[in-house]
Amino acid sequence: MAFSSTPPALQIDSEAARRLLEPMLPRRLRACLAQDLRVASACSELALEITTLAPDAEALVSAWIGAASSEGGLWRDRRWIARRSALIRFLDVWAVEHDQPVARALADVATLLSCAGDDRRAAARLAQPLWLEREAVLDLGKGFAALAEAQTRLTIGRVAEQGADSDITGATDLAVALQAAWHDALTDALLTFSEKTSSAIAAAAALACGADDAFASDVALVHALVPVGEILTRPVADSAATRERRRWKTIEAQLVKKSEARQREKAATVDTMPQRPDADAPPAEVHKGHVLVVPAIQETGSDRGKSIARGYEHIIGKPLPLVAVPDLADVRARLVFEFPYAQTMIDRLLADLIGREHATLRPTLLIGPPGAGKSRIVARIAHHLGLGLWRVDATRDAGASLGGLDRRWATSEPAHPIMAVARSGTANPLMLIDELEKAATRADHGRLWDALLPMLEPETARAYQDPCFQTEVDISRLSWLATANGVGNIPGPLLDRLRVLEMAAPSQADLEALLGPVLEGIAANRGLDPAFEAPLDGEAVALLRRSWRGGSVRRLTRLVEAFVTARETLAVRH
Repeated sequence: MAFSSTPPALQIDSEAARRLLEPMLPRRLRACLAQDLRVASACSELALEITTLAPDAEALVSAWIGAASSEGGLWRDRRWIARRSALIRFLDVWAVEHDQPVARALADVATLLSCAGDDRRAAARLAQPLWLEREAVLDLGKGFAALAEAQTRLTIGRVAEQGADSDITGATDLAVALQAAWHDALTDALLTFSEKTSSAIAAAAALACGADDAFASDVALVHALVPVGEILTRPVADSAATRERRRWKTIEAQLVKKSEARQREKAATVDTMPQRPDADAPPAEVHKGHVLVVPAIQETGSDRGKSIARGYEHIIGKPLPLVAVPDLADVRARLVFEFPYAQTMIDRLLADLIGREHATLRPTLLIGPPGAGKSRIVARIAHHLGLGLWRVDATRDAGASLGGLDRRWATSEPAHPIMAVARSGTANPLMLIDELEKAATRADHGRLWDALLPMLEPETARAYQDPCFQTEVDISRLSWLATANGVGNIPGPLLDRLRVLEMAAPSQADLEALLGPVLEGIAANRGLDPAFEAPLDGEAVALLRRSWRGGSVRRLTRLVEAFVTARETLAVRH
């Protein structure tokens, strides 16, 4: 059986991609975006989840379900309101006392199912969580390459089980086409989810501010958010679509003019000497404080070859600046304020920059218990040093994709350090490898650990062979910081290339020192000036001291958020 060398054009049903992505959505958004959600059955499923998590809530859940089955004006029934409020209050307290954020999410889902669309307090409660979960929806796109590859393998496996007769070339072409089709379908589904998420967030904010909508008053909040949001955002979407059409018309006109100008220049020239390819062009002059990370690359002449450089034109063949070392005393003061319990580790990291012109840290592994703030301190170091940050989640990274994928594949992409350089526009961004010890150990598609080894050695990093650009790139100026809970699962060759620093979790003695930065972080997350966030009084600090014995900073942040929310609620009532 003969096959064409060109992969066939395939399409994946958008509904299949939507069903594949929907279970990955955060709990609250999954309820809002479910197209076929039935409130009665959803309440029953939620009741089972609540009693499984918190058996003490069984009586409250039974009362809530019993009131939900009553006839009449459900949203105005005082018995229904009292019982749903008691259940939601119980779950909020449970979430704080048992450090179970999932209980807060279940309380929000109960609010979505139990409150009417015109309930201002319910909408205000949901506005911020939905906004925060929108980032999780956008992050799903990072795993599309691995997900499309997995779906392709499943499909090819089914074909093989059915005894399909195909040669190696045909199977490869089919795999490439299927993987590209799945990636496109997943991207379209994610775009749909993102649009509906934005509509739900806009509706929650508008309803919380008192927007009046006749439709919302007669349905559950979960059924009101997306339709009301689409109505609110339709003028904005229409205006954006009009502007986009005008922009594309302008771009098309400019392209036509440029094409005509090139044709005139080509007809007028008498120089018949062939032009040298990009790879043979003389190297660009590199000034002090700059690095030529990616030299000119050789194009293949095909459409696929030309698309390799698309999006990276601003770094190919162009020297990029190095971020200079800022005032280290000021950086240290800011970091110690935010992480008073990690002063020793901060000093050891910043010692790498003493006497240096440009910011590059030694490859380092930060180990410590969960919740100690390892990932956050890396992000804050990048922020205060002015470095671009590129985060790689070792638990989700697909094989050796950190080192790039060959241009022969439809999903080819440069190495992650090159993508970090392209995003930051500098030659020395900071790479964060999160939860390094949890990286996959199977070597079917290579391992993250193995891909990382040549990037940590200055000699090999200075001439790293990128498989996508098929040229040597200079990634020796990047900073590499990794986090892990321990070193037991990390191979020896990798540990030999990493400096290991221990980051202990804060103790109860650090409580007062942590309250300031925690309150600042809460204010920043709410878009407020930290100066307007009053410090906690002595009674609140005493309660925190009894509830938090040290350890996880995330748990301390949730406790402080509960105090701040309670304080604001009491202030509004008075």
